[in-house]
Amino acid sequence: MKRIMQYCMACIVLAGTLSSCSRQEEPQYAPDGGEVLFQGLVKNSNMVSRSSDFNEKDFVLINSSTDAQFGDIRICSSTFGAADVIAEYEPADAWQGRLSALNTPLKWSKGTDAEYTFYACTYPSGPEGSDGGVTMDANNPMQGTVTFGTQKDTHLESFIVAKEGPLKYADNGSYVKLLFYRPVAKIQIESVTHFDAAGSQTPIKQCKIDFPNLYRTASFYAKKVRTDDNPGDVWLQPGEDPQLDLSWEWDVSAAGAKASDYVLYVHPFSFGKDEADGGQPDPTQPGYFRITATIDGAEKVYFASLAGLKNIRELKAGQFMKMQIAVQDGGGGGLGCRIVDWNTEDEQTVSHRRAGIYTQEDADNLLKILQASPLDTDALDNYCRDGKNIYLYTSVDWSSVKGPLKIPDGYTLCKQGYSVTLGAGGQLE
Repeated sequence: MKRIMQYCMACIVLAGTLSSCSRQEEPQYAPDGGEVLFQGLVKNSNMVSRSSDFNEKDFVLINSSTDAQFGDIRICSSTFGAADVIAEYEPADAWQGRLSALNTPLKWSKGTDAEYTFYACTYPSGPEGSDGGVTMDANNPMQGTVTFGTQKDTHLESFIVAKEGPLKYADNGSYVKLLFYRPVAKIQIESVTHFDAAGSQTPIKQCKIDFPNLYRTASFYAKKVRTDDNPGDVWLQPGEDPQLDLSWEWDVSAAGAKASDYVLYVHPFSFGKDEADGGQPDPTQPGYFRITATIDGAEKVYFASLAGLKNIRELKAGQFMKMQIAVQDGGGGGLGCRIVDWNTEDEQTVSHRRAGIYTQEDADNLLKILQASPLDTDALDNYCRDGKNIYLYTSVDWSSVKGPLKIPDGYTLCKQGYSVTLGAGGQLE
């Protein structure tokens, strides 16, 4: 029988704003009778601008990258006093974002004051045999159920939604720009590392992560009224009978496997309140999760939570979070995350959930503070918690220190089993 050992680990999050790509010139094509001519653009970064504002740096043309494939797009034309009309579209090759009708295109009623509102969405689904992705309602083609999971099981990378209007032909003309948003968020693990009691590191290539309080499914309605604050979030709702407990099988052990192959798509969520008393993660918070991995032949379970971050409290629709996880027997460990642009690697600021030294860069900054004269206590206190304690969550290389290095009076360097490497003659005082 496998031995199951349970441990707790602390976590931090590095948060960043997102870079973006520039919009290309608008398409120049002639109207064809009363046909509605659509151009599609996709939000490429965090939900910063209001939905009614167009910031050219926030969007990319829907067919501007061969890496971004969205498949068929369903568009609904809605006007007061008439039945909705729905048509299927696809990106038109060689046109700058133009969408081409797969069947009868949508039409304007010229010469009237009719106002039209256009709703659009894609509805990707997982491979045969998988229930992941978007399942549209047979009785309502603009409504369905989203089942979350990895990209290979859901294909939710191409899930986008848009709304434009109300518009009048007399004021607007034939051309309609659809600004698409991503209603889901995604998470990618870059690495999982195990530290033993001696500080030795071993990469983990396979583990299971369970978010017991995250939605596994959600209701989706493309025509739902949304606000300007965060338009992507409102398209997804828990529904009348929400299913919780989202599991993530992460496995990069096979030759050629990449972390990007195991991206997890999730319902946008707030991480929750700070950790419970005693330093243990609160299992009732949305950001709480368990990591199960086999280490040295024994199955071990580690607990963590995203709750309690200083500068970031949630993962919003359209955000992409990357995680680096460290687990340690006997306690400790850490979790580093950064929120980046959906399609690029750019990120900026750092936010710690619990103050401490998590990287060699942190250690280098701490060393500069300790060696500075006069001592900048405000800068030093940024690395402290529980009073004046400086906790290490990684081994530190201070081999440049060749003599005494004084830890200021009243402060304590808590190694927690991690090593501090000093140069010849170096010593901590």
